[in-house]
Amino acid sequence: MNRRVYRMVLVAAVLAAGVLRLEWGPHLLLFVYWVEAGVAAGRGALQSLFAELPPSEAYRPRGTRMPFPLESLADVRGGVRLGSWLPPVYPRNVPYVLLALIPIAAFWPLAGLLLTGAVEPFVGEFAPPETLALAVLAVVVNQTARFVGWLRSGAYESTAATGGSTRKYLVLVFVLAVVAPLAIDGAEAAGVGHVGLGLAAVGARVGYDLVELRYPEWAESTVFSGETVGDDRPVETPDGEPVASFRSDRRGTLAAAVISGVLASVLGLMLFPVLFGGLVGLVVGGEMLGAPYGHAVGAAVGVGAVIGCRVLVELVVGWVVSAHVVYHVYPDAVVARNELTGAAQWSVRRDEIEEMIASSDLFAAVLPKWYDTLKLSTAGGETHRMGYFGDVDSAARLLDGEDAG
Repeated sequence: MNRRVYRMVLVAAVLAAGVLRLEWGPHLLLFVYWVEAGVAAGRGALQSLFAELPPSEAYRPRGTRMPFPLESLADVRGGVRLGSWLPPVYPRNVPYVLLALIPIAAFWPLAGLLLTGAVEPFVGEFAPPETLALAVLAVVVNQTARFVGWLRSGAYESTAATGGSTRKYLVLVFVLAVVAPLAIDGAEAAGVGHVGLGLAAVGARVGYDLVELRYPEWAESTVFSGETVGDDRPVETPDGEPVASFRSDRRGTLAAAVISGVLASVLGLMLFPVLFGGLVGLVVGGEMLGAPYGHAVGAAVGVGAVIGCRVLVELVVGWVVSAHVVYHVYPDAVVARNELTGAAQWSVRRDEIEEMIASSDLFAAVLPKWYDTLKLSTAGGETHRMGYFGDVDSAARLLDGEDAG
């Protein structure tokens, strides 16, 4: 037997002993499983960050499916190594992880309230014993060991980050919080004792673990309808040394992130969270500071907090996507390389460039040179942007065949 089977047997033995010796009831076991589902969903999300294969185009975040400025992260090539003992973390996986985490992050706390009786009608009374920590410790250690084993096995080399395991645990949490309590209540009404129901709950968990171990692809097939792994065509980089290189100025990247965050907060879908934040601040400020001064201060703080969070997200995304980019101009091509991820992001042949537009942004006229950009349009309809750096005019002359000096 492999280590995972040993861990399965050990956890099942701990839970069964709790039922037989410590009087753990079926509702307590459901609560333990709820904790484990949350930890397991977090483990799945963490594993997805290390997934080396690109997700398929069908699951790519676009439009209304991605209300945050994370679509650009899905285009980032390469990874960032956070430690010598860890595989690289791939920024392109972050949107998929967040899209999978948002639903379970919304429902998992509610499921906990249902299982503890804080929200009726499924559980009338919940009084956890002191020995509950033993059961929680067993499942948390098991999930931690699974994550370490996953890293050691190198499974991340053959995995794409589409959030499959996290979506699976969302379904399991629903079963634990809604379906299972109703089944337990029905069995209790039929005269089944707590010990029998507790052992049945342990057996159900063992059965699920065995199915997942024997048919690992089955769980993924229940949440995906198509191929989850996409194509990863490498960016062609010319041989030899570049004629010139232009390094993006991080001041321009940060300024663009702030501007984008503020504009996105007052335009489009983000306006609703901003207004809600202002409404909450208005109520809280009025209660704390009194009217009318408290209402005005609270509303301003609420609006500012939401906008600040959006700007912070934009800053993080901008730091990863463009703050470390160096544009290399070769005799026959232009290549954008992200030094943070160690990979070329895009490449375009110079003879295919049809149009170059410098600093078309409205704010470029009032901001310093380090905010300038150069937009490249090709005959095939592709567009790429070089920015932010102060030598945009030199780059345009060089690409136009003139002396950059």
